[in-house]
Amino acid sequence: MYDWYYLTHLPGCQRLSYMQPITYSQARAGLADLYDQALEHVPTRIERRRANPAVLLSLEDFKTLLRQFAFAPEVLFEASSVAVWLPELAIWGRGSTFAEAKEDLLAEIDQLLALLADDARLRSAPNMVERLPWIFRLMEAESDAEREEVLFAAPATGARPLPVAGA
Repeated sequence: MYDWYYLTHLPGCQRLSYMQPITYSQARAGLADLYDQALEHVPTRIERRRANPAVLLSLEDFKTLLRQFAFAPEVLFEASSVAVWLPELAIWGRGSTFAEAKEDLLAEIDQLLALLADDARLRSAPNMVERLPWIFRLMEAESDAEREEVLFAAPATGARPLPVAGA
């Protein structure tokens, strides 16, 4: 565990009370150290001329940040078909059985992720930007089985809610 007084008050010690910005050139030159810092839960803001800043953080921290963006699929059973509506991405999966509808939904997600990978303008569209946390959760999954687990996970019971700013 960190000794916060030591880290923030001794001469020559970098304050950790805010994300330390560095230039792209500094980041490139010190990538190994930045990588180690990210693994120690210290994100780094990287700035580049004529571009928006980016943040380097660990995969563990990335997953933790996204965990609050759960999916709430809605399953609609009709006389001869089943539909799965995913409101977070505004897409449907349909089939004659629930298994087929889930398979169709996963195929729709694959199509959406392929479109987003190929089209920077689409990724920047307002209706996509607001969906990015859920899209990132699906991108991080390494298989259809893992995506299905993320999509259809049971709601967490007894989970602590994340703190809300100003609350």
